[in-house]
Amino acid sequence: MKERLLDILKKLSTARVLVLGDLMWDEYIYGDATRISPEAPVPVFLANHHQRTPGGAANVLKNLRDLGTTLGALGVVGDDENGRLLASELQSWTSHESISLLALKDRPTTMKTRLMARNQQLLRVDHEKAGAIESETEEQVLALLKKMLPSFQALILSDYNKGLLTPHVIRESIRMAHEVGVFVAVDPQVKHFKEYVSADIMTPNEKEASEGVSMPFPENDAETFAIATKIRETLSLPHLLITRSQRGMAYFTDGKTVYLPTVAREVFDVTGAGDTVISVYTAAIAAGAEHTEAMILSNLAGGIVVGKLGTATAKIEEFERELERPLPRLQTLET
Repeated sequence: MKERLLDILKKLSTARVLVLGDLMWDEYIYGDATRISPEAPVPVFLANHHQRTPGGAANVLKNLRDLGTTLGALGVVGDDENGRLLASELQSWTSHESISLLALKDRPTTMKTRLMARNQQLLRVDHEKAGAIESETEEQVLALLKKMLPSFQALILSDYNKGLLTPHVIRESIRMAHEVGVFVAVDPQVKHFKEYVSADIMTPNEKEASEGVSMPFPENDAETFAIATKIRETLSLPHLLITRSQRGMAYFTDGKTVYLPTVAREVFDVTGAGDTVISVYTAAIAAGAEHTEAMILSNLAGGIVVGKLGTATAKIEEFERELERPLPRLQTLET
């Protein structure tokens, strides 16, 4: 198994993955909060440095970049300095022809600013307009998608509910991708859960999965299986991967369920872990992996990034180090 996984890692550079989703900046302001304000009962935050990194769907792209995958991006930004900076950043990662961003005058580029004191998040400030894009913009996005899809093997829909992935855009994107034989992976939002019909795979966490089909949060494998069954029946999904935090992952397909425990490690920050999972899973499938192999690699990647602070990625050399250790044992059940 390890030799096979190492071979897949080498082939990730042959994968071609297009990301359609909500692009944004993640900003971190680091400092200390050691006293209370005399003006109000709130901490005084003394900032000492900050950093900014592409987030949301752009973090999916960053993960693909660090895997060596050929990537493409389609999305919207504001007609502002932050939008231009984000476009420039993404264009530095790949050929300009693979990046299509629409600059909209009716909204700012989304930015999430987090105030961090001694590695603890005190506050998050969001700058955004998350309403649905106009119908004219929907058609522009879909026209660009139609041109771009034939150059890629897989499409990731990275839905942060910031207005790009409307029900119409979701349905048409899946239909258009399948017309040209492109694999579709979805990182879902509960609001749009029932729009992802006939995607090839969806990767919700347990909370998203249970809320998406209006079922209680699962407390055991049997309840997770019931939720997965309802999701797959409702959305006609051939494959489903549910991430389960400290309990690892569960993969569901016709006649088979696979449980994979997580790798024990200290968790510093889960920000962006879902982006890493769908990036690695999709790139692995595009590189020729079986679904359980893609599951193992994405599980390793998730474990790597939660051990880092902030939105992070997993690099090939980190996978190789992980594969020097014993792998968690798969539990495969016929259903």
